[in-house]
Amino acid sequence: MALNEYGVKLDSNGYAPSILNQQPTCLICGRYHTARHEVFYGPYRDKSKRLGLWANLCPWCHQNGPNAIHRNHDEDLRLKKWAQRKAMEHYGWPEEKFQQEFGRSYL
Repeated sequence: MALNEYGVKLDSNGYAPSILNQQPTCLICGRYHTARHEVFYGPYRDKSKRLGLWANLCPWCHQNGPNAIHRNHDEDLRLKKWAQRKAMEHYGWPEEKFQQEFGRSYL
């Protein structure tokens, strides 16, 4: 059984339970048939998975719609800011610790 650095069990794909939403529906619109979206990607994708910084998003809100996270920089940034606040609250991190973990602050 794999655990993250905080002792939380990871699933077989390396995901900790999301600290952003626990529902099987889209975080944004509430639809079913979702995919996992790692909020912080690129070099921080694995860390997003391990620390629960991912959310269920439907195809429309994830990639296909005009305001989809992968198409709309402002919506992506809004999600990152919210996720940063949630991570700092959940893990008890000051902003400087978040910057150490994810390379910058989005606030």
